[in-house]
Amino acid sequence: MEKIALRDIDNNDWDFILDLRNSSFEFFYKQNIPLEKTEHYEYMKRQSINSKFHHWIITLDDNSVGYIRILENDVGIMIKKDYQNMGIASKALQLVEIKAKELGISKLVALVVKDNESSKKIFEQNDYNLKMFWLEKQIS
Repeated sequence: MEKIALRDIDNNDWDFILDLRNSSFEFFYKQNIPLEKTEHYEYMKRQSINSKFHHWIITLDDNSVGYIRILENDVGIMIKKDYQNMGIASKALQLVEIKAKELGISKLVALVVKDNESSKKIFEQNDYNLKMFWLEKQIS
């Protein structure tokens, strides 16, 4: 049986995370174009000193297949396209909930772009409840 686990991140993982971010940026709220490596590295450096930022590489039998992070209490998951729809994200979410409890985090929130049905499904299947709709209008 394949083993899904979370492992701590080091600087050698930053390119892997960048590739994941750039392969699915259309599902991100703030990122609407691929990131440059320097911009991504600056972000990772800033977050490395943020006490409310926690992140892990998702592994399947010791192979890196995804990334999961908690920022404040917002949880985000990215899975390599070849490994999607295999239950990996759900299992990683369950594992990160254990990590969150260990970190003293009592509530997780998932901010999902409205057209990202697969992410919505993952969170709903793991007992996350819709609490509000976020509507916005660009006026400038």
